[in-house]
Amino acid sequence: MTRGIPRDVVIIGGGVAGLSACIYARLAGHNVILLEALPAVGGKAAGIDTAGYKLDPGPSIVILKRLYERLFLDAGRRMEDYLQFRPLNPISRVCFEGMPTVDLPSSRVECERLVSDIDPHDGRSFKSLMLQLDRVAPLIDKTIFKRPFDAAYQLLNPSMIQVARYLDVRTGYRQSVDRTFQSPMLRAFFYGFPSYGGQSYDSVAPGAFLIPYLMIQEGVYYPEGGVAAIPVALKRLAIELGVDIRLNAKVVQLELSGNQVSSVRLSDGSTISGSHFICGADRLTCQKWLGREVSAAPSFSYFTVHWGLKKRWEWLRHHTLLIPKEFENGFEMLYRKKEFPDPPIIYLNETSGTDESVAPAGCSNLFAVVTSPAEEPHLDWVGTADILKESIKQRMAGFGIDFTDQDIDFERIQTPTYFRQAHGSYRGSLYGPDESQRLFGMMPLRNYDEKLGNLFYCGGSVQPGAGLPMVLLSGKFAAGKIR
Repeated sequence: MTRGIPRDVVIIGGGVAGLSACIYARLAGHNVILLEALPAVGGKAAGIDTAGYKLDPGPSIVILKRLYERLFLDAGRRMEDYLQFRPLNPISRVCFEGMPTVDLPSSRVECERLVSDIDPHDGRSFKSLMLQLDRVAPLIDKTIFKRPFDAAYQLLNPSMIQVARYLDVRTGYRQSVDRTFQSPMLRAFFYGFPSYGGQSYDSVAPGAFLIPYLMIQEGVYYPEGGVAAIPVALKRLAIELGVDIRLNAKVVQLELSGNQVSSVRLSDGSTISGSHFICGADRLTCQKWLGREVSAAPSFSYFTVHWGLKKRWEWLRHHTLLIPKEFENGFEMLYRKKEFPDPPIIYLNETSGTDESVAPAGCSNLFAVVTSPAEEPHLDWVGTADILKESIKQRMAGFGIDFTDQDIDFERIQTPTYFRQAHGSYRGSLYGPDESQRLFGMMPLRNYDEKLGNLFYCGGSVQPGAGLPMVLLSGKFAAGKIR
């Protein structure tokens, strides 16, 4: 990053995005203060220790290792000196109700053979899709992964035009999936990926195909020590570079002077001034700190339950997907009615089979996740949390994962309301506003404020989007806007 005139940069939020922003701002020669409201950095990726278990209560599917390597290389460091990644094989186990269990191997050739065994037609379609995405992936590296797209004319970039040509942007995502696959299992597997970026399968979201492509093409990993090792490593690097990290520093207001932010006010009444500010919290939450009214509908969230259990299921894998036969009803409720899906697809993360240090001997660290609406007027997340938890347990029992209250060492529920209260997520959404509010109708929001010349944004609600690798890039994008 080019060094310019040193600025006093204040970064709000010590999640992965904020940590990335502070590293890149410091590499550009700026004086940097990072303010984190909680007692530890990491945001939703921060680890939790309880009852003898180590939890990763947020992101759990780790891909695109090369983007983490790039950050450390940009800082003149070797990632391996800070962070170790272990490849997973299989990358996921898929349990479709009433059908034999399927393991998705880490080898692309073996994946293609597996899909052909499930359905010969789908095997040919899958191979064709992967070849198509082979052409798209380098173009994404040159565009979406390289810089933010702030103006409509940038969509005329030749590489972006090629992406639009290879991935039919006129067709809704579900229509593309249904046109490609006949197998209910494969359709169910692919239907969920748009929600990873806050979109539905009715939207034009061809980029959602890139998530499973990258999982298969580049691998899925487990960071040694858990996902929480990622923010720990970034914090260590930031401190080595000279970033001033302040914990338990909760921002409640951004104070203005003309069309500039002049300082942030903390919950203890103190203020911190700066010349430039980067907000790593949800962009829409930041608007409230500016006194702006926000009424946008939220995108999607998660309902999660973490259990520490005095028993093990050896057949579970690090990542396991439980798919009910009536999965289409669940997606209809989620995507079109903004209701909790019934029946839900349940994603399970069971890290104790990979890392014995995260749970006592013979015990399970079991994390169940269901994609859900955010806070909507017709939903009562507080009043229904226990009911939904029990429904998830019943569904899991139907797949052979049953346990009693006597088996439970601890139980921890996260709802969209929790994400709003604990992490400042706008109405509990993990991706900012509903897809109808996306920039140019297809992209996440801008990394800069359109009215205030020294305020920038990073995190899952802005470009390049949600997910740990993307928010890592968003921090780089935001720091790069400082002039």
